[in-house]
Amino acid sequence: MTTRARHSRHRRPGRPREESTEQAITAAARQVLADKGVARMSMEHVAAKAGVAKSTLYRRWPSKVELAVHAVAATFDEIEVGDHGSLAEDMRSGIEEAARLLRDPSTGGAYAALLAESARDPEGVGKQVRESLSTRLHALVATSVARAIERGEIRDDMVDVDLLADVVVGSVMHRSLATGVPDQAFVDGLIELLADVAYARLHRAASAARAAQDR
Repeated sequence: MTTRARHSRHRRPGRPREESTEQAITAAARQVLADKGVARMSMEHVAAKAGVAKSTLYRRWPSKVELAVHAVAATFDEIEVGDHGSLAEDMRSGIEEAARLLRDPSTGGAYAALLAESARDPEGVGKQVRESLSTRLHALVATSVARAIERGEIRDDMVDVDLLADVVVGSVMHRSLATGVPDQAFVDGLIELLADVAYARLHRAASAARAAQDR
C-alpha cells in the first residue's frame, strides 16, 4: 500500500480556501483530541486552534464526536492499496503504512483517545468508529485479498475477508491502545503468523483432497 493525499484528486474547482480550511480544522481536531481526549475536547478548543469560527465547524460536523471520528479517519484515507506481487507483501506494506501514520504524536494520540472512548461508549462513539474508521480499514484489506484472488494466489473459498480484516485491524488497534504503536517486529510477526495460518489451511485442503481421491 502507498500513501497519497486523496484530497488532491477530489479538489472542487474554485474552492481552494474551503479545502485549506478543512485541512486546518482536521489537523487541529487531531491535536486537541490527542491532548485532551474525547470527553474534554470541545468545538471551542478546535476552532481556536484552527483559527476559524465555531460556526464553521458546526456547518460540517454537527457534534464533536463526528469531528473526532473524521479527524482520525481522514488520516487513514491517505492509505491506498498498491500491488506488491503477493498478498503477504501487500498486507505488510499496508500495516507498515498504518504504523507510520500512528507514530505521528497527534495521529497516534488521537487514534488511541478515540478507541478508548469507543470502549467506554460502544453504542455511541463506538458505533461511529465502526461505521467510519473500521469500514475504511476493512475495505483496504478486502482490496488486497481481491487482488490476490485475481492473480490466482488464493481461491475465494480459502479466505474469510471479514475475519482476516478483523484479525489485522483488531491487532493493530489493540497494539496501539494497549502496548504502544506497532513497531517493525510487530509487523513482521503478524505477517509471519498470517502466512503460517494460510499455509496450514492449504496443507489441510491438500490433505483432504488426497484423502478424497484415495477413497
